[in-house]
Amino acid sequence: MRSRTICFVLSCCFALTAVAVRAQIAPDATGPGPNATTSSEYKLPASIDPDVATELATELWARVYRPVNLSGAPHPLLVFLHGNHATCGRYEGAGPGRFDINVQYTFTGTCPPGYVVVPSHAGYSYLAERLASWGYIVVSINANRGVNAAPGIAADRGLNLRRGRLILKHLQRLSEWNAAGGAPASLGFDMQGTLDFAHVGMLGHSRGGEGVRAAYNQYRDPGSIWPARIGPIGFEGIFEIGPVDGQTSRILNADGTSWNVLLPMCDGDVFNLQGVKPFDRMMLIRTEVPARPKSTFTVWGANHNFYNTEWQLSDSPGCLGHKRLFDHLLGSPDQRATALASVLAFFRGHVGPVADPSFVTLFNPQFDFPSSVADVTRIDRGYSDSPNAAVTRTFDDFDQPTGFNSSGASNTASNVTVTHGGIANHSAQQRVAQIAWKAPGSETYFQSNWTAAGQGQSAKGFKTLDFRVARQCGDPACSRTDSQWLASTSFSMRLVGADGKLSNAIPISNYLTLTGPVGGLVTFVGSSPHPILQTIRVPLAAFGNGPIVGNLRGVRFTFDDTKADEIFIGNIRLSTVSGVNAAPFFAPGTLAGDDSVTGDSATKTDVNQIKSLRQVTQADGATDVEIELTSNREMLPQGALLVLRIGEQDFTTGRYPQTGETGTVTFTLSAQEFAALQDGAPVTVQYGEGHDDAGWRFGRINKGQLAK
Repeated sequence: MRSRTICFVLSCCFALTAVAVRAQIAPDATGPGPNATTSSEYKLPASIDPDVATELATELWARVYRPVNLSGAPHPLLVFLHGNHATCGRYEGAGPGRFDINVQYTFTGTCPPGYVVVPSHAGYSYLAERLASWGYIVVSINANRGVNAAPGIAADRGLNLRRGRLILKHLQRLSEWNAAGGAPASLGFDMQGTLDFAHVGMLGHSRGGEGVRAAYNQYRDPGSIWPARIGPIGFEGIFEIGPVDGQTSRILNADGTSWNVLLPMCDGDVFNLQGVKPFDRMMLIRTEVPARPKSTFTVWGANHNFYNTEWQLSDSPGCLGHKRLFDHLLGSPDQRATALASVLAFFRGHVGPVADPSFVTLFNPQFDFPSSVADVTRIDRGYSDSPNAAVTRTFDDFDQPTGFNSSGASNTASNVTVTHGGIANHSAQQRVAQIAWKAPGSETYFQSNWTAAGQGQSAKGFKTLDFRVARQCGDPACSRTDSQWLASTSFSMRLVGADGKLSNAIPISNYLTLTGPVGGLVTFVGSSPHPILQTIRVPLAAFGNGPIVGNLRGVRFTFDDTKADEIFIGNIRLSTVSGVNAAPFFAPGTLAGDDSVTGDSATKTDVNQIKSLRQVTQADGATDVEIELTSNREMLPQGALLVLRIGEQDFTTGRYPQTGETGTVTFTLSAQEFAALQDGAPVTVQYGEGHDDAGWRFGRINKGQLAK
């Protein structure tokens, strides 16, 4: 892999002033490239492949997008992977929409009469064709056979480790064809010598997000079989859209490569936006090598499904506190515009021998958005140049008891309440200061102290002060739905010297509009606000006092503007890389006129039944209990896990019948788990764990019905 220097973000190249001026605008990467493009597919026979899965047959099926003229070979390689979805669909009624409600292809490689195979891998053509016009070869993988909607296993409930192995198996075949030829004739071109494995990027959507992270880690594992089979790979970037996190027995990060996650604010599938958690965890990997940027890109008004054009029904009934970008059917051009802007910027800026780092300033909050983004919707950004300690210095991660800085020094508070703790939606490792005040004023402040009183440290080697911030929800469950969404909060920041002197005061409203938390509406769950942390980056020169920077003790947040509020502040860092003043990119009041506080609702009357309870003996002699549930409303495969809840106990080991009907699901409990259930406990099925928002109600368990 070719080496890169930390100056990839370019922001250190611009002059600084002591007052906020209009930010530089990130360049627009969405335009078509100079190359005409084409696409074709390969599909190898399905088989039981122990490298991928021993439980079911899988297949290597992908669509390859490429420039028509391959004279510039080798070309950087991008691999795409879709998420969990039904594998067979049918057209019905007068409209053009396809209803994907059957999973027979998962098990047999065929669909029932009247159904077609769902080509989920073709749903990113709008991205892949544009990237191919810029010289990339894009391989978009279909994971229908033996993966999508297949039964989870104990260490891989979402089958995302299986997805990772499927990606690596594709890379093995691609590497073989690239080295020696022999690619399937269906591709229509000789692949030999066309792929540049030194410059590889991956994109994953939903479970495909954790799947690409799995592939990245499985390749890097000590003793991994894959490097010898594939050869060296230069993984230069991973982009995830609405990913899941935590559906395997492994903690999967993307340290050592550039990484971004697009979070749809109105996601009705992965509705807790758990894709932010890898960012939280990676912020704590202070030894990251090589140092690479990490970012979050939270798109207001977006749902989960419509980033894939083949997923034609909305997963979300609407948005909470802001306007949605989607209707119920057939996608959203506005959502696709946000994907084009971010995906093109990410890969054109990070992947390839001629990658242009100016494009990735789109993810840096110091830069304004180009019109291709700014004219569509609001987007909130989280960002780090790298968690590597040589790039960013921890000022306070709030990982010590309340009242103490990460350094061990005592923090200072005046007329505010401060508690160190966690934050909804985020990783359990993410710590923040929960700060509340009841009256504004110059003596209402929280001060994070790097050193003890009378002492200081030099910050002259750093360019920016970075920290993450969000509005609080008002209660631990984050269920506040009052009109305070529509009002913005502001307060000021100052540096504090060892002698107690204060720098210029800078209002955070110079850098972002702090509103919310907004979120999504989720069928059978209700409102789901998301207090996703945004990053503010302030050039140290903007504070205006050189001696303070040279002998810095603390950072003071003075609540001298908004009357009263509650906020989170986390991950105060000093960065050595960037240094450009940023101006607000959204003005206060942009939420006015929101017409999407309510959304669509289901109208079908449920007919749910516990069809059977039966005792079964497994091949290893273990005795289990199978609970078969049926409903007239399909229990469709999604990114979030399908969960059986009996009383207070959750179970995720479920499977569809091999005929593919999604109105029937069978869950398996061990004999011990079944024995521990309280007879008469309520039985429900829902998406996701750890909450009580039932999607399907099946009455109460009658343990006397168990057939032996």
